Amino acid sequence: MRTIAIHTSKGGVGKTTLVVNIAYELARQGNRVLVVDLDDQANASLSLGVNKADEIEKVSTVREFRKILDSFKDRKEVIDFLQKEEYESAEEYITCIYPASNWFRIESEEGGKIDVLPGSYRTAPEQLPKSPVAAKFLNIRIQKLATEYDYVIMDTAPSYNVITWNALYAAKYVIIPSQMEYLSAQGIQTTRKNILDVQDDTRKTCGNILGIIPMMTDQPGRDNLNNTIQGFIRSSFPDFPIFSKFNRSIYVGKASNERMPLSLYAENETGARKVAEQLRNITDELVERINSLEP
Repeated sequence: MRTIAIHTSKGGVGKTTLVVNIAYELARQGNRVLVVDLDDQANASLSLGVNKADEIEKVSTVREFRKILDSFKDRKEVIDFLQKEEYESAEEYITCIYPASNWFRIESEEGGKIDVLPGSYRTAPEQLPKSPVAAKFLNIRIQKLATEYDYVIMDTAPSYNVITWNALYAAKYVIIPSQMEYLSAQGIQTTRKNILDVQDDTRKTCGNILGIIPMMTDQPGRDNLNNTIQGFIRSSFPDFPIFSKFNRSIYVGKASNERMPLSLYAENETGARKVAEQLRNITDELVERINSLEP
């Protein structure tokens, strides 16, 4: 089981877009994929059809909206997964996991699928019991599912708290998305420091950085800035491979609004085909890099 966190300390760079679409591409290749949503905004859970997005879109009153939010109180999700005692059997943990629905449901002869360990507003640090190993709860529990999944892809918040640390300690590999802008590039330094702390604490069994993905590139009139920032990143972090770029595109937002994988959306929208191909290339590079690191 390959565990991957997509993380950076800068928000709004497209982490969730990468999470759900990489999960989809991996599942299309026949892999069993679990998406773990550790961001309290829970956009990955919404995109993958497990957070009642269809119902939320039809809400017309505050009362109806509150009723939907209240329904999450009784649902088992990622915070309950982290709170659980350590059980011998994986069955106790699977009660918190749901199949992706809508366009992300995979019907593959090769056995590929996407499951979701969803989050919500309940994904809060104060919900975890006090413990010296609280940051490692996810890693301890996720290992019980090692025979159930080929890949675990984790979506994270840009902040650093015990929930985020759980992702980093559970991730054998980390991908850092970054816009080719100064603030986003500077955020890599904070991300790097925290990931290296995890590497040191785990003797490099966790937190191995696969590389940086240049996000939202190809903006009109900003080629020089994009190239300058990418040069800065290459010189500042020479040990970090640079993935293929992922362009800014209106079709990313359109596919997201439809809660569709980019690959599917591009089948009927020619303008989306370039970014869909870029995502497939990024996924292929990810797999190749992991294959090169594992015996």
